Amino acid sequence: MAIDVGGSKIASAVVTRGGVVFNYRVQGIDKRGGLHSMSQLINIIRLHIEELGERDLIGVGVSIPGIVKEDGSVWAPNIRGWRWVNLASFIRGRLGIGNVTLVDDRVANIVGEHWMGEAKGARNAVSLILGTGVAAGLLVDGKPVSGASGVSGAVGWWLLGRNTPRRRSARGFLESEVSGPALFKRARRYCMRIRDEGCLRALSQCSPGDAECVFKAFDNGVSAIGVVLRREASIIGVVVANIISILNPEVVVLGGGLGVEVGRRFMDVVITTASRVAQPYSLRECRITVSKLGYLSNIYGTAKLVIDTHGS
Repeated sequence: MAIDVGGSKIASAVVTRGGVVFNYRVQGIDKRGGLHSMSQLINIIRLHIEELGERDLIGVGVSIPGIVKEDGSVWAPNIRGWRWVNLASFIRGRLGIGNVTLVDDRVANIVGEHWMGEAKGARNAVSLILGTGVAAGLLVDGKPVSGASGVSGAVGWWLLGRNTPRRRSARGFLESEVSGPALFKRARRYCMRIRDEGCLRALSQCSPGDAECVFKAFDNGVSAIGVVLRREASIIGVVVANIISILNPEVVVLGGGLGVEVGRRFMDVVITTASRVAQPYSLRECRITVSKLGYLSNIYGTAKLVIDTHGS
């Protein structure tokens, strides 16, 4: 069983050893956070266990948008109250399940892409995850990289240059520029500046931070949003170029809700921008693409880690 906890949603499914996914579902995370969202997670796991019936359960895997310690404690800055909460002990205590695997979502994402997605067959690859938060999953010489403290891939903290605003979000400079919440704020600010009443009416139907609603408004003909989306795509192109220059990967996969949607509409901007500034030889060796797995990237990756850890 694999659970993908995000800053705004929880996706879950049962995955077989052969990679077949069933009982997949997505629901909004309890925004009250803390014990509320932890209890929500328990209820999701219970439901899947009931649906499994007599079939064997290898283990439960949970991907976390933050840092996972060896003792099972997690720090997830986009979830209220998840500051070094021992989630593994909580799950074991509530459900009596021994085989619980926690993994940060950066590792889960690149493992999923490597197993069933766009990084399949690669030995060096990066998944750039752009959603409520911003991060990168790293695969080097065929192995996912966690770093000395389990924080590698925290590209949300990257600076973009001297023109980067001095003020940043609590989760970094890049994340304050390119993320779901940042996109909504920038689109609304731009439409106010140009006094586009149609754009403002469309955005008034969106919840604050709802990037999906912004994309729908653009697809429904609110052309002013295209200016903002192209700017986001060019920033993503710079980030991709930096990744290519420092890691020399075979493939960079755009993932996360924002990354996939921008990639589908403005991949030409991403590639053109990256081509101007990336190390040229590394660029020639690298493919820039969009995840075809969507939310399943983390589900697949988490499941694969459970299978590898407890499936023998």
